[in-house]
Amino acid sequence: MPGNALTKEVLLRLSTVVAAVLLALIVPGVAEASPGGACFQGRVCLYAGFAFNRSQVDLWRDFVHDDTNLADDTWLKWDYTDSWHTMDNATSSARNRLGCPVTLWQNPHFTGAHSTLDHATGDGFLANNAIGNNRVSSLDIWCR
Repeated sequence: MPGNALTKEVLLRLSTVVAAVLLALIVPGVAEASPGGACFQGRVCLYAGFAFNRSQVDLWRDFVHDDTNLADDTWLKWDYTDSWHTMDNATSSARNRLGCPVTLWQNPHFTGAHSTLDHATGDGFLANNAIGNNRVSSLDIWCR
């Protein structure tokens, strides 16, 4: 029956399209930081709260390039909307998911005290190292 084979092929193609659409709805799109402390591959993520914002206000932002002055950046809220709160001197924890080291600097234009995070590391308590708590003003990504 030729008509039956054609119907099966149409149904197979239709089910493939439906599966692809459902998968696109379920799987997140471009990798980016997200609320609740997640930080996806290829990003450096800064958080306003200790321990990557656990049990605190969820203000975060991710980066893929150097930023010489965080004073012109604002935190994102849990729902991805702009908080209108400046990021300058307001970072308490950070994660590095890039393939290279990242240096957090106390002053704009990569000056002052600094702390470096190796690839696939994070610091949930910046107060315990050279950069200190709420003192990050610039971000230097070594491989970009």
